[in-house]
Amino acid sequence: MNKKAIGWLLMLWGLGLIAGSVAQAQQVPGDMVLFNGKIVTVDDHSFSSQLGTIAQAMHVQDGKILHIGNNAQIRAMAGPNTKVIDLKGRTVIPGFILTHEHPWDWNAVTPLLVKKVLTDDIVVVRTMDGSPEENLRAFPAALTEAVSKAKPGQWIYFIFTLGKKYEYGARGNVRWGRAFLDPKVFDVLDGKRITKEQLDKAAPNNPVLLRDVFVGTLTNQKAIDESLKVFPDPGMNPYAPTPPGVEYAGSPARSPMRWMLQSVILRDHYPQLVEIMRLGNEWWAGYGMTTYGSNAYDPANLKVYRDLDHKGQMPIRNMWTWNWRPEYMYTDPFFMTDITSRVGEGTDYLWFGGGIVSTGMECTTAEPLPSSKLAKIADLQIDAARRSCNFAPGTYASKLMYQYIKAGGRFVNMHTAGDEDIDNMMKIIVQASKDAGMTDEEIRAKRHGFDHSPMWPRPDQVPMFKRYGFLADGNAFEIYQDAPATFEIFGETASGWVVPKKRLVEAQIYNTFEMDRALLTTDLTVFNGLSWMMNRKGWDGKVYAQDQAVDRQTALKIATIWGAYYVLREKVLGSLEQGKWADFAVLDRDYLTVPEDDIANTRVLMTVVGGKVVHLVPSLAKEIGLQPTGAMVQLGPAAQY
Repeated sequence: MNKKAIGWLLMLWGLGLIAGSVAQAQQVPGDMVLFNGKIVTVDDHSFSSQLGTIAQAMHVQDGKILHIGNNAQIRAMAGPNTKVIDLKGRTVIPGFILTHEHPWDWNAVTPLLVKKVLTDDIVVVRTMDGSPEENLRAFPAALTEAVSKAKPGQWIYFIFTLGKKYEYGARGNVRWGRAFLDPKVFDVLDGKRITKEQLDKAAPNNPVLLRDVFVGTLTNQKAIDESLKVFPDPGMNPYAPTPPGVEYAGSPARSPMRWMLQSVILRDHYPQLVEIMRLGNEWWAGYGMTTYGSNAYDPANLKVYRDLDHKGQMPIRNMWTWNWRPEYMYTDPFFMTDITSRVGEGTDYLWFGGGIVSTGMECTTAEPLPSSKLAKIADLQIDAARRSCNFAPGTYASKLMYQYIKAGGRFVNMHTAGDEDIDNMMKIIVQASKDAGMTDEEIRAKRHGFDHSPMWPRPDQVPMFKRYGFLADGNAFEIYQDAPATFEIFGETASGWVVPKKRLVEAQIYNTFEMDRALLTTDLTVFNGLSWMMNRKGWDGKVYAQDQAVDRQTALKIATIWGAYYVLREKVLGSLEQGKWADFAVLDRDYLTVPEDDIANTRVLMTVVGGKVVHLVPSLAKEIGLQPTGAMVQLGPAAQY
């Protein structure tokens, strides 16, 4: 390991990012009785569509569920200081667990959050709404105005939204997305329509960052120069020159979207960064999400979360995973030993879940249809993508992954796209584990997992998932956003590989739920994702691979109890049972009986995490005698409820 890498390692130790777990500051959740409700416990953990007990009442104390039962039983347990809440027939469900989500990415592109915290004297922030064409027309004047307001050397930050229904999102976790079929949709920040030279000329004295609400970024030279002051090494910063003969695995953490705002723009404004992060997590609680899993990506992210955790101010829970400079860290025996032995360590609100190496690419065994109208238009793009496997035998990423698995690491939270790289990664995991002397049972105990599922698993991959206990996360957004183009390019068979929930459930494979989008910039919610798993509708209104649809009960299990298994906390999370953490959401309608088409319209009236109310809309707050709370109420649409 070179001196620079050792320096980074020491920095991480100094920040406490590789430190052992620290006892969380004491929180004081209240004593609460909820009665006269429809409490869907999800205490049936099987792969059937049965949800288990439906109770009337629940007693919460010291952050945990003390009792579940009928009204008479539970109301009798209320003491003089117990908060008693009449649910008036409302439905209560366990808090959602999204096993691949990026609040630390999406908070940075949520105008309501960013503008609440960053005034023009700190960072000049501007938002571009509307269609891509409208944004292109409006941008030159908007940039001129922003430059006129900025002091020399001050950052200018533009956020490009993608529509209230995400209708301008060009692509998802695979590159053949909506832009292939909808001429109104294109990537504004591809560097061709708005250029770096244009930014340099318009803002010669200011660093400029343009960012859309998915993964697109564009910077001027001043911004690049500032980034190199913070991250001078090409292992972290793609703007840094790569030394000859040095290989990099292509970690997603190298993308400037992961760290430019947090670590570069706000490097001298840490309190503001903390507040943006805190508000963002509160907003996610407004969707009913109480736990999520994600790569940490950036030291600033993890520092903020640790600081919030130590102060008892984490609104929701996070299983974080390692994704940082694998070229150095995974080749150092001390670090490898340390990180592979820490899985599961942490507090009740922040714990370590494993790590990844790079990303699984779009490489696929599917062949484009000769009859597809997109075959010629997109042939070069698609062909290059479908033949580029990051984990093919002999690649640098495959070698690092082998070392990590053989050392005992848990491979999880990995961006994966095409079925062929899934083949490659499963083979690496099995070979490295066997070479380490592990049995099949010991491999299953690791709970290795792959995320997104935009074009996997094929039916013939399912037995290997089953044998080795591989977990399959699934991004419901891929059904909505990418299924139409997948069907048009590859045909009906491949469209059945897009988040194939039914296939996984029938094989009794733990499969989980994600949205992986900046919902905070849209009118969409987690319930839209649940609906897409049921109706299999794409953005064009057509149904794709209906045979892979699941019912509403199974969708709820996917988003709750099975997610708890993924984040290694099934004994305390994912269902409403005695002794488990009191993480739940109160809904504005009955999830189990409303028409399926109405499920997407469901709104969360109250979210409780560890017995603490972290989201409460005004109407219910008035009814039960509490104060409204939460970022979605303070800044967003929930204020009207």
